[in-house]
Amino acid sequence: MKLIKGKSMKFLFFTLTVIGLNVHAETKKICGEDNRNHSFENEVGRASSKGLLAGCTVTMISPRCGIGAGHCVDDMEIVQFNVPFSENSNPNPSDQSDIYLRNKDFLRYANNGVGDDWSVILLNANQKTNRFPGDVQGYLAIDNGVINLEDKIKVVGFGENLSQAHLNLAQQSSEGVIKKIGGGFFGRKSIIGYDADTTIGSSGAPVINLSNNKIIGIHTDGSCVRKEFNQGTLVSKNKVLLQAIQQCLDFEKASF
Repeated sequence: MKLIKGKSMKFLFFTLTVIGLNVHAETKKICGEDNRNHSFENEVGRASSKGLLAGCTVTMISPRCGIGAGHCVDDMEIVQFNVPFSENSNPNPSDQSDIYLRNKDFLRYANNGVGDDWSVILLNANQKTNRFPGDVQGYLAIDNGVINLEDKIKVVGFGENLSQAHLNLAQQSSEGVIKKIGGGFFGRKSIIGYDADTTIGSSGAPVINLSNNKIIGIHTDGSCVRKEFNQGTLVSKNKVLLQAIQQCLDFEKASF
């Protein structure tokens, strides 16, 4: 359960928010003090199922292709950009010109735990402007280069924020450093850990390398209470994810 419709059920919305927007096992965590700030990354959108206003986060990597978390697939029917502030913790919808529907002909995803939790989706043109999201909002490149522990990163998502009502489920970013590369229970090389803050609704958020503003990871797991860092999928080390991204780019090219 992610969100309710409209503004008429404010008490219910607040109750559902406290219970949680995402049924994923781990709540998305704050690492120490919450240092998230309102951000304006046009390429990053708020994803939800139809009739709802929030759920997860998606980032454009081309005019039509976006990436997010695999456990969020059910919440990727609609993606909104340029999301306005919330009112009394209730999320507001974007303008109709900034709302895009997912194309049903392409979907690739995995939901196999930390390091192998990802999705690649294809978005249709806006029904009002007939333009594709990446052409309007822009898109971010994938960083396949070498990364190191303590490299500076930021995570941009649409997480819950109960201390600042106007930012609840609006776009927020948090900066931190890389704390883990690879490892985990399965010894996966495609795990990345970082101490940037996240909360429920941040799933799918891009982990961005601050040195070049490129995507190195997809946030999926809030584990800061247990491990002192949150975790996600390291894009460059997940071969199936890289293949899925290329398949989406090829599909997009063929559709033009």
